[in-house]
This record gives sequence, structure tokens and C-alpha cells, in this order.
Amino acid sequence: MSRKAAVSRKNVADHLDVLERRLREALDLVHRAQRTEQTATGWLTTSADIGRLVAGERDALSGVRQELLGGARTAVLAYLRQRVGHAVTAGELEGVSGIEEWTRRIRELRDLGWDIEALGSGPGRSYRLRADQLDRSVVDDDALIAQIRGGNPKDRLIEYLFHVAPWPVAAARLERVARSAGWRTDLQTLIDEGWLIHSHEDDPEIPPGFYRLARLED
Repeated sequence: MSRKAAVSRKNVADHLDVLERRLREALDLVHRAQRTEQTATGWLTTSADIGRLVAGERDALSGVRQELLGGARTAVLAYLRQRVGHAVTAGELEGVSGIEEWTRRIRELRDLGWDIEALGSGPGRSYRLRADQLDRSVVDDDALIAQIRGGNPKDRLIEYLFHVAPWPVAAARLERVARSAGWRTDLQTLIDEGWLIHSHEDDPEIPPGFYRLARLED
């Protein structure tokens, strides 16, 4: 395991510890809340404290997501692809994204070509990914590369691979996405973290000099 991968796992553990503490504190507030003699003033204080803890929970969820998947858009796409053809609730999408503005990520994914259907209306509606992959022409789409701007080189690489999978993509395009001469090191870090990124050495059907994200890590 590379040093970067080891640091990432330590950070994940730290974020999960914070999440556990916040959940326990919120549960303790609910346990102590009056059941039969609750007052409006008392509930305002309790609900404000719970809201503060919930915000902390979201920050911890976001921290874990950042270490394991990178950006919120990548996490939303990964989950939708994992659940292709099935309804996914607003609560699930907020959880996997770790942010409140996850609907913006849905809009961005649609703009990038993903067929995401809204089920129902209103802020609590569910969504469904209708097709598990983009057309093969996506591997030659310079506009997609231009839209992957945030995060560090490793985050940009895994998001791009999620968009183009299952199609293999040339090393030159990965370098353009990463915008870093050290992109091969970042790609190896992703592999060390458990991502099944294959090359010709792993799968003879992949052309030499090309890479493909096989599936979510086991």
C-alpha cells in the first residue's frame, strides 16, 4: 500500500469516529427529550442542538466521501450506476453526496449525457438512472474533459473513469484530465486504494496504452 493510500484510510477512520460521536450525541438528545410535557421553547432548543449535530454528521459523511470517491458528483454517479434501473431517494443521494446541494449534481450529470429520470415532483422526489453507460463516443469527447475541473488529479481521474467506463481510454486523455505529469502515480494510488483499473497487462482485450475502470472495488 502506498503512503497516500495509508493516509487516506487513516482519514476515513477519523471521519467515521466523528460521525459516530455526532450520531450518539443526537440520539442522546432524543432520548432525553420530554415525551408528555414537551414545550415549544424546550423543543426549539433541542431541535437546534440536533440540527447542529446533523450538520456535523453531514460534514463527516462528506469527509469520508472525499477520501474514498473524491467529489460529490462522482459519488452520486457511482451510486446511481450501482443502482441503475432502480428508484433512488433524495435521502440516499444526500447521504452519498454528503452535501445539501446534491440536486445540482444531478443537473450536471444530465448535462454530461446521463439519462436520469425524475420520479414524482417536489424536493423529496426520487431519481432513476435509465442506462448504465454513455455512448462509446464519450471516450473522444473533449467537452467531458473540460467539465472535470475540480479536486486534485486523483479525484479528476476517478471521476473521468466513471464517466467513460466500460470503455477503455487512452493514457494521453488521462493525462489531460489529471493535468499533472505525475498522473501515473495518482492512477497507481487509486489502484492501491482498491479501484479495479485495468490495463493491457490485466486484460488482453484492452489495447496497449489504454486503461479501463472495471467496476466498483470489492
